[in-house]
Amino acid sequence: MRSRDRQSYERFEKVFFVTTTAVGFVNIFDLEAPRRIVVDNLTFYQNRGDFTLLAWVLMPNHLHLVVRIKGELSISQIIGNLKRITSRQISDWFSRTGNHKIVETLETKAKLEPSRHSKVWKPRFDCLVITSENTLREKINYIHYNPVRGGLVSNPVDWVYGSASDYAGFSETLVPVGVEWNCLGHKRLPSGKGS
Repeated sequence: MRSRDRQSYERFEKVFFVTTTAVGFVNIFDLEAPRRIVVDNLTFYQNRGDFTLLAWVLMPNHLHLVVRIKGELSISQIIGNLKRITSRQISDWFSRTGNHKIVETLETKAKLEPSRHSKVWKPRFDCLVITSENTLREKINYIHYNPVRGGLVSNPVDWVYGSASDYAGFSETLVPVGVEWNCLGHKRLPSGKGS
């Protein structure tokens, strides 16, 4: 959705399915430190009250989220904040640890993008307003099975960089999510239906 069209929806809707991708589809999230930076920032912004995370998965070169906005920020502001700080922190980590080849690759790929402010993420993101329980279920299911389709695991709950284990009832997960869907007036998914 173009940002111009997105603005009209942002004033009225609160639940979004978001995808954002690393520049050049570089697999920077194969490394633990960049993954941890994203996880820590998702936790920070959720704890700060910017959003409620309903589902998420971090893949080697992209991130999927289902979020419900809680405050006055728009989805563009929320994702912009997340991308800006994680980009800075990840770039700093690559520089400090001497990963010059990855830094050069990211810089080269970023030059091909319309905006060159980010050296980690593509400048735009994809966003879908979720207006029904069926769409919410579909997107959560899509998110949870992404690592299976990507050949990373055979069972969604085995991928710790996502929320499938939250929906399976595991108590120790990286970023707690709102599995009760109180934001839409729905209760937890029946076991096995959303993961």
